[in-house]
Amino acid sequence: MALLTDSLPGAASPPLLTGRTGSAAVGGDAFDSGMWPSHRQEFLGDPAVWRNDPAVTVLAPRAAEDSSHVPFLIDATAVAQPIRRIVVTIDYSPFPKAIVFRPGRALPLLGFGVKYEVGGALRASAETGAGEWLVGAAYVSALGGGCSAPSATHQRPDWQQGFGELRARLWPETGRLRLRLRHPQDTGLADGVPAHHLTELALLDAAGAEIAALELHEPLEENPTLTFLLPADLARGPVAIRARDNLGYAFEGRVEGAT
Repeated sequence: MALLTDSLPGAASPPLLTGRTGSAAVGGDAFDSGMWPSHRQEFLGDPAVWRNDPAVTVLAPRAAEDSSHVPFLIDATAVAQPIRRIVVTIDYSPFPKAIVFRPGRALPLLGFGVKYEVGGALRASAETGAGEWLVGAAYVSALGGGCSAPSATHQRPDWQQGFGELRARLWPETGRLRLRLRHPQDTGLADGVPAHHLTELALLDAAGAEIAALELHEPLEENPTLTFLLPADLARGPVAIRARDNLGYAFEGRVEGAT
C-alpha cells in the first residue's frame, strides 16, 4: 500500500513522526478510550459499519511540546473508494469535534494544528461513498491547557491589526496548497475572553465552483495553517479561499500557482 506521507521528511523516523492506527477489527479500539463510543454515536451517527483501517493514516508527534499547537497530518489517499467527508475528533477534549473535511475535488489529505486540553487520541473517521466508516488515529501525550488558555494574540494591544490577514501559496508541480489565516481562535474557556473562532472555510476554482470545504470548531489552533493537496488540473490555479467565523466576520483571498 503506497501512502503519499511515506515520502515526507521524517516519516520513516519514529522519534519524529508516528503514524498509528488501531487494530483492523470492527469494534476494536487500540487506545481503549471511554469517549470513542460516545463520539462515534454523536458525531458519526452511530454507524453499523466502521473499522480501524491503516489506509487512513494520522501522523502526529508522540508528545506535544506546545499544547496550543499540536500538528497533525491526515492522509486517506490510499483509500480506494471516494470519500464524502472526514470527521476529526479528539478524545477527552472539552470540544471533541474539531474539523469536518469534505475533500470534494481535492485529494483526501489535510494538514492542520489543534489545541490539546489533555492527552488523548485524535481520530480521523472517513466516510466512503458506500457509507462505510474507515478510522485512523494517533495518541498524543500532552500536559494540557491548550483550550482553556487565552490566545497569545490578546497579549498585544495592536492584535486587531492584521486580524484576518490571509497568506497562501500553491505549488503546481506537487499540488500542495498551504494557507495561513490570522485569527485568535478563542474557545471561550479563558476568563473574560468570549468565544471567537472560525466556523467554515472553502476552496473555489476559477469559475467559483467549490473544490473542498471545511467545517471548523474551537480546537483549531490560533492563526491556523492548513495544507491541502490538489489534483494537477486544479493545482495550476487560481484558487479562491473563503472563510467565516462565529461573529460573522468573512475572509477572502486568492492564490495563483507559484513555481
